[in-house]
Amino acid sequence: MKKLLIAAFLFAGMIPVYAQEQAPKLYTLPSPYDRYTHYQVTARYTAAIPVGSFSSNYIDKTSFENYSIALEWVFQNSFSVGGELGYSFFKKRLPRATYQQSDGSEISAIQTRTLTQYPIQAFVNYNFAPKNAAVQPYVQLSAGASILDYTLYYGILADQQQKIRPTYGIGLGSKFLFKKDGNFGADIRVKYQGTSFDYEYVDKGVSAINGSVGLFYRWW
Repeated sequence: MKKLLIAAFLFAGMIPVYAQEQAPKLYTLPSPYDRYTHYQVTARYTAAIPVGSFSSNYIDKTSFENYSIALEWVFQNSFSVGGELGYSFFKKRLPRATYQQSDGSEISAIQTRTLTQYPIQAFVNYNFAPKNAAVQPYVQLSAGASILDYTLYYGILADQQQKIRPTYGIGLGSKFLFKKDGNFGADIRVKYQGTSFDYEYVDKGVSAINGSVGLFYRWW
């Protein structure tokens, strides 16, 4: 009888252990960010370095007045697509000098060169790492249209031209999660951006190398 009681207690003690072993380990499931399409919004601050003829003929000063916001759809595979709306402002002031006008007259003035852009671009990213990795490098292609404002001041007089022109870009960057499975992170990107434009000093388009730092929020 004593042996039967001992055996019964042992059997009863084994049942919970067996049940725990058979229970699904929910914590081993992949992250929702790996299992589902999710969304991401990113706000960026950018430093832009003029290059090419835009730099040599019009403005060669680095601009620190550049911002953008992007909305992105991140798929279960390695790709993501989205749209980005930006603002960019370049400016350079030259010492007072005498300039000849198109009508043959001359004017002595301080020349201030400006160019403002509002680029609207669609983009596609190829991501090299899983969605929940701490570091997620990617490459990016983008294209769209840009609203340009070319304004050249001679003192208080202005020569202005406004256009909507095609724009494109290619970039390389990386996202950094602040926490595994977290919603927040940082995004660092280097991007070449070119915009078609031909007027006065800017005869071969507007080109710049952009280095940006962004903060993103993601959800699913």
